[in-house]
Amino acid sequence: NITARAKYLLNMKKIFCPAIVALVAALITFTACGGGIDYSDFISERRAQVYLYEDDSISVKVHISSRESPYLSDGYKGEMQELCEVFVTFADSPDSVTAKIGESGGEMSYMSVSDSFYLSFTGSDLGDSAQVELTYGEETRQITAPSALYDGVITCEEALESARQYDSELFLSLTDGNNFEGEIYVRLLADEGKCYYYVGVIDREGNTAAYLVDGENGNVIAERKL
Repeated sequence: NITARAKYLLNMKKIFCPAIVALVAALITFTACGGGIDYSDFISERRAQVYLYEDDSISVKVHISSRESPYLSDGYKGEMQELCEVFVTFADSPDSVTAKIGESGGEMSYMSVSDSFYLSFTGSDLGDSAQVELTYGEETRQITAPSALYDGVITCEEALESARQYDSELFLSLTDGNNFEGEIYVRLLADEGKCYYYVGVIDREGNTAAYLVDGENGNVIAERKL
């Protein structure tokens, strides 16, 4: 009976088409995630915010990061902590400097190699600007360092995905099921009003693959392997 056969085929189409669509969608999702693994789970340093201030006499830079502690480049992700780092450079360096952001701060360490001062403490995102109080000599200054981020800058996770797509063979070679046999650094960088990301992949043998990612379009513009 032709009519009965046509109805049977129509019913089978209704049953199988949604199933096929769901299967294809699942395969696309599986592929896009690098085989089901979320590589952002293996980020052991994530610098997502940078604040900058500069005038003729002083330069101030503040980094907000989430970083493993202890900080080891061993291919394993450790326990994470929120970190605020302050860097200050003077035209004429004073003998000592104290920095304070909110209720946190202290005496800064002098770094002779860069002729600058450094301080770190537990801290999180400060919003649109960092309010830094600096005391050196007989002077105390209140510095407002605006965020280097601007509209259109991609996230750390998007920068990581750009690097993964660029060098998928490396990521797959370090992937074992849902485990990644390495650790990943993603650091926001700011230079002359433009944002970039450093993405570093460290395996358990100490090998490092580094990528410089454009902060706006996600293109990998430089790479280096050590």
